[in-house]
Amino acid sequence: MNKLLSTISSAILLMAGLCLSSCSDNDGIELTGIDGRPSALLSNGQVTASFVYSGNRFDRIQYPDGHAAHFNYEDGEFSGISYTPPKDVADGHAWVHFDKTGDKTYEVSRGGEPAGDFGYREEIELDTNGLPFKVTFAGIYQQTADGEKQIKEGDRYALLTFDPATRQLLKQEVFDNESNLLVKYTYEYDNASGSISHLEFPMCFLGWWYYQYVNSNDFENIQFLNRRNNITKITSENREGNISTVTYTYKYNENNFPVSVFCDKWEGEEVGIRY
Repeated sequence: MNKLLSTISSAILLMAGLCLSSCSDNDGIELTGIDGRPSALLSNGQVTASFVYSGNRFDRIQYPDGHAAHFNYEDGEFSGISYTPPKDVADGHAWVHFDKTGDKTYEVSRGGEPAGDFGYREEIELDTNGLPFKVTFAGIYQQTADGEKQIKEGDRYALLTFDPATRQLLKQEVFDNESNLLVKYTYEYDNASGSISHLEFPMCFLGWWYYQYVNSNDFENIQFLNRRNNITKITSENREGNISTVTYTYKYNENNFPVSVFCDKWEGEEVGIRY
């Protein structure tokens, strides 16, 4: 089971940002030419992730070693993500599927190799404004000869609070299944234009993403908060009252879009953002 969790987490952590256009810079990166629609992330001058589009639609995240995260659509609507490993790696395929189960509810199922018969499941609930307000871990399931069987019950859920005007995440509270508060996260932003502010993602996906990667400091995951403005500080407080913070500092171009970011939890490296 631990191996499965590690495999799926590693596969899903492949996600990041976006590239495909008619212009390129001196490093050979294909640029979108649109601030707020990233083409690549860089570390020490080397591309760590490229963002590929199909017309105006976000298509996939491509990595230098060949692995990729593909965004899938059914009838023009986002339906999930599939992950492919580097060409010389047999295992490493994984998937996340979003299934609309009601007017304001979604079920998210995810799994991956090598234990493809196991899957994790979350449930997402939206409010009347279409903003996700609750994400529930519904458990771990296994496909058997007798059908699907739950092998672990869900043990937690998160309540999300968004600014209704900007639709940016302001607070996330995680509870156990007896409604005891485990940890609270609060989010602060700058007043500049967000690094992905010219991309559109469904709110059901973003709510799940914020829950899934709540403890990640990697910009590949954090950048999905930057849909209007840019995240500058995340404060967490656990039930014992212990408080910790993570801060992000940006440099901006002449149009007030970020072109690099530094996190106080990183080891001296900036992440460059190319559009």
